[in-house]
Amino acid sequence: MDYATAMMLWATEALTLAILMVGAWLHDRRQAVTGLWGLGFGLHGIGVALVGLRGVVPDAVSVIGGNGLMLIGIAAWCNGVLLYDGHRMRFFPLAPLVAWLAALLVPFIMENFWTRSVAIQLAAGASYLTLAMVLLYGRQEQRLTRLAFALVSTVQACLMFKMAFDCFHLRPSSFVEMPHLTSFAIGNIFCLVAGILLGAQLLMARSEAHLQHLADSDPLTGVLNRRGLLDRFHQLCRKAVGGKNQIAIVIFDLDHFKQVNDRHGHKAGDTVLLEFCRVATTCLGQRGIFGRMGGEEFACMMQVGGAAEAIGITEAIRLTLEHSDIVVDEAGTTVSVTVSCGIGLSPIASADLDQMLICADRALYAAKFDGRNGTAIASSLKDDIQLIGPGAIDPTHEEREPVLLKRPALVPITGGRI
Repeated sequence: MDYATAMMLWATEALTLAILMVGAWLHDRRQAVTGLWGLGFGLHGIGVALVGLRGVVPDAVSVIGGNGLMLIGIAAWCNGVLLYDGHRMRFFPLAPLVAWLAALLVPFIMENFWTRSVAIQLAAGASYLTLAMVLLYGRQEQRLTRLAFALVSTVQACLMFKMAFDCFHLRPSSFVEMPHLTSFAIGNIFCLVAGILLGAQLLMARSEAHLQHLADSDPLTGVLNRRGLLDRFHQLCRKAVGGKNQIAIVIFDLDHFKQVNDRHGHKAGDTVLLEFCRVATTCLGQRGIFGRMGGEEFACMMQVGGAAEAIGITEAIRLTLEHSDIVVDEAGTTVSVTVSCGIGLSPIASADLDQMLICADRALYAAKFDGRNGTAIASSLKDDIQLIGPGAIDPTHEEREPVLLKRPALVPITGGRI
């Protein structure tokens, strides 16, 4: 196999993948990473083909156009990884291209084949090392795939540096005199194929994560749905963090939500649901997970140090919503909404999801039975339900016990929900 055939194989593989990836992007314009990588493969493939056609196309097109497109293609891959990681595209992946173009302005480099070869191999090697750096310092997800991809990029950079070293010492005057050119092209082909497979694995992992997010999230509010929320319960129970050895499940039910829909319309109701999600997730922060159980019922799960912490966070959500005026239409109409809260509490070591949901549901019923817009807590199916009022608990003091404000005895539960 001569060098021209090897270069054409290299270009064909890159261009084939470019067509597939650009086609996928045209089908779904939201896949910006796929489109950018496809553009990179396309430019890289065209550049390799132009270099392989040296002697058929004008030298300026082959030397400047072909090599320049290859470097731009690698820069596009780098920016594709940045987009994949949620960052903006940057100019630094184009630095090797700028350095190479600057080198061509030196007459001695431009006039000699071997000096141009050394310059382009060094620039390409730097580009592949940049790609490896972007892969290594990106997000931690799919770490093994990233490490393998970065290793392939580093190997490809080493191939480029080795060719630059050989050209510097042997000083070839044409492609025919370049050392080990066919094996060099074949090595690049293998690295390209490995990069294709690893890049595809990253894209598939992202697609699977997106599909999982769609399956686990509520389409209106964007928070977790019932399935997603309950699936994460066991993750919270695996290990206590920061000495917080108890887990709390809080069920929230918006009071008189049907009246909002009846008086202001379902669009206003949707606005109320969205605002409550914003309030709850803001107050909860990174201390737990929050989701929609269905209709106007929501829930959160969190590791806590005791009942006081669970009550403090729950009361912060309830009171913030109570004092929020929610604008529900373009005319500026505002509504005030309250929420009733039921807390189920259990040690992490013995936490049972079904029993905790029953406890939280019993506590919620008690809060609504007591007049709504309140919080109640139940630690087990047999314990009394304690009703909590505004200001009863200072959330900064986790060791304080809940205070019985309204009813010292067990709230009678007769079934059903108010």
